[in-house]
Amino acid sequence: MQDQADDIYDGLEKVFRVSEYLKFPFTLDEVANYFLPRRNLTAEQLRSILSGTKFPDIHFYIKDGYLLTNPNQLDSSRLEREKMSAAKLGSAASFAGVLRRAVPFIRTVAVTGSVAYGSADKWDDIDLFIVTRRNRLWLSAFMTLVLVRLNKLLDLRPPHLSPFCLSYVHDEEGFEHESQMNRRNPLFARELLKARPVAGVDQYKKILESNDWVGVFYSVPYAAKLIELKDGTDERRVETRDRSKWFSFPLDWAEAMAYVFLSRYLRIRAYLTNLRLKSQGQNFRVFEPKISAVSCVYTSNFYEWLRAMWEE
Repeated sequence: MQDQADDIYDGLEKVFRVSEYLKFPFTLDEVANYFLPRRNLTAEQLRSILSGTKFPDIHFYIKDGYLLTNPNQLDSSRLEREKMSAAKLGSAASFAGVLRRAVPFIRTVAVTGSVAYGSADKWDDIDLFIVTRRNRLWLSAFMTLVLVRLNKLLDLRPPHLSPFCLSYVHDEEGFEHESQMNRRNPLFARELLKARPVAGVDQYKKILESNDWVGVFYSVPYAAKLIELKDGTDERRVETRDRSKWFSFPLDWAEAMAYVFLSRYLRIRAYLTNLRLKSQGQNFRVFEPKISAVSCVYTSNFYEWLRAMWEE
């Protein structure tokens, strides 16, 4: 019992630090389901623990189902961020619909980061999680970046609804390798589970099903997410769209060229962006581009901070 209490204390301390930094209150349900891996607590059980146990250095205030780190952390600010996140998610869904029609190699598109958690401010990026066909990542990335640029040049959306960021892009082989490497990573499992699919929902569902180890960390939300996705499929459209096998050789050549030139461009762009972020004192937003033939991932200092806290 003492080990369990210590484990819950450790988890709540992490939640307190994150909530205080983000100035964003989490709900009892969110903390019980997503921030205490393997605990399988309900919101009411968590409320009872917080009410009946004294945890030093953790001063949560429970109000209307929210956990506040101080009385001034009003839940109204959360409601404003949820509204902004919903608007950004709708913009991403519209863009993803165009993207998937224009780029036949894309398997699934989901939104991650602050928008997926409902905590986005007005000028937060809309982080896109994209999985493509094997050996078609860089052609897909090139075409996606062109569409992102056109979207901005033509003012198709208000500026705060169009800062799309290709922060997590893999082909099928790359994602399979990445998920296997992170089977003991609660943060990776939570990010995958909290992602909001906006295109290729059936493929996202297959990804969750093939990574059932996520349910070891978060059994209740994992089961609930699969039920939620049950009717959100578009499998027939995916099967009828992929005709690129007839042009395999020229596409393989184009993929190799896209990798050579685009990967260099993205590294230079990342370097310049990081210089600007550092000059503005936004060190948590500084990121490292991890680029290979099968993946393009931007890992921010904020994400590394979270991973260090939740790493097993």
